[in-house]
Amino acid sequence: MNLQPSTLNPNAMPEKPSPEPGPELDLSPYVGCWVALVRGQVAGVGVSADTALRAAKHTRPREEPVVILVRHMPPTQE
Repeated sequence: MNLQPSTLNPNAMPEKPSPEPGPELDLSPYVGCWVALVRGQVAGVGVSADTALRAAKHTRPREEPVVILVRHMPPTQE
């Protein structure tokens, strides 16, 4: 195995996934609900922010979720 020093960076940290939902995440089934996201994925859903947070903490207790309200989204124009 040939490792060249120019390709190794001991200070390089892996990029953390964004807590925000990506464009590929379809939140349309959750319109009108509170959604807790962990690493850009749905981890909890509820009728209140607290309910969604508790659901996410139950499924992913060591991670810190981001809670958002999913509002009606206008149809995309193609």
